[in-house]
Amino acid sequence: MSMRVASTVQRSFRVMGCAAHVEITDGTEAMLDHAESRLRELESLWSRFILDSDISRANRAAGTPVDVAAETVAVVRRAIEAWKQTHGAFDITVLPALLHHGCTHSASAGQPAPRVSRRVIGVSGAISADVIAGTLTVPAGAAIDLGGIGKGYAADMVTEELLGLGAVGALVNIGGDIAVRGDSPTPSGSWVLGIEDPLTASGHTAIVSIRSGGIATSGTTVRRWSTSSGETAHHLIDPRTARPAATCLLTATVIASDAATAESFATAAMMKDGRSAIQLLDLVGLAGLAVADDGTLFRTASLEAFLR
Repeated sequence: MSMRVASTVQRSFRVMGCAAHVEITDGTEAMLDHAESRLRELESLWSRFILDSDISRANRAAGTPVDVAAETVAVVRRAIEAWKQTHGAFDITVLPALLHHGCTHSASAGQPAPRVSRRVIGVSGAISADVIAGTLTVPAGAAIDLGGIGKGYAADMVTEELLGLGAVGALVNIGGDIAVRGDSPTPSGSWVLGIEDPLTASGHTAIVSIRSGGIATSGTTVRRWSTSSGETAHHLIDPRTARPAATCLLTATVIASDAATAESFATAAMMKDGRSAIQLLDLVGLAGLAVADDGTLFRTASLEAFLR
């Protein structure tokens, strides 16, 4: 009996300040067009670098409800849930601290973000994202930045939409936040993905096989800069200290049922040392690994099930 070889269409482009890649099993160019335009639409709603985005408008009006798109309400509600799930280690209200430490421009285009004169952080629990009213209220004195969870949630949304359009399977990768749904073009139907090694230019710490779900890596190796005082800073702000996380970890990678969950827990893991990061993932039943600056590799026992 012969086995049918699935066809695939794919496209790479830049969106949300990152390199993005979409691959669709038994898909069409029209589906690729949909994926790209949808991601650009979500960027226009969620980017803090766009003056009239939902997020920028809500930040300027902090303390007052602002009419926003349904997608914005949904992603912010998901971010609030992630704040609860990680006991505050993941927090989208660290933007004032991020700006204070020098992350004021887009990493890809060098575009400056709108100024934020807020000072309060660590208040994700006080955000109001009202489904019925279609409004978002940022707490007075605060400002939000969706960051990685926006990319993960967008990847989740678009893979689901592609399957709804008739695709057999779909992969959406936005800067390393990856969602996969349905069948890959391989005979097994699983998606095979490499986890980059932060200590080598082209190596991998692991190759994993995922049937459906999300994988995300958070780290301090890419978005780093020197402050005016000569210190090295990075974009991962610890909500407990309002400073770049003081961690020995270079990267943390998490596999979950969706990319938004993977992203939020990868960020939360980067607030800890290697053993504590793995304990966090074990506690919530997620698979993952972390790489320390001395090359030590920490990984959950559950990762074994995904390894190739």
